[in-house]
Amino acid sequence: MKRTVVALLLSLPALLCAAQSQPEPQCDRWPTNIAEGRLKKAGLLGNIDYTKTKAVQLASEKIGKSEDGEQLRREVYHITFHEENGDKVKVIAVNDAGEFECSMSAVEVFVVSRHLPSRVEADRMFKQIE
Repeated sequence: MKRTVVALLLSLPALLCAAQSQPEPQCDRWPTNIAEGRLKKAGLLGNIDYTKTKAVQLASEKIGKSEDGEQLRREVYHITFHEENGDKVKVIAVNDAGEFECSMSAVEVFVVSRHLPSRVEADRMFKQIE
């Protein structure tokens, strides 16, 4: 019994850190949907294989409070759309999100036309995004 309590107490800091790392709500769908619409309107995106679409959050930073007192965060996502013909379209999307609402600002969409890999093939940052 004592060992169980000790194990739980020792794991508590790790659980708290994990809980704080992902703010609520998860807002990856908002910039992904807006980016998809803008890319299609611009003629840069065809038929999408939605099962392969991936959004990776690169950054989230507190930027202040809204008029209602809600904490605002600026979020940056790397989004990869996989077209049915095998092509990939990659974008960076930036928007503001609140504690309860993802759409606190417009979404800025930057098309990543080329990726220049580093000379070190084992660079983990690029491997995680891909």
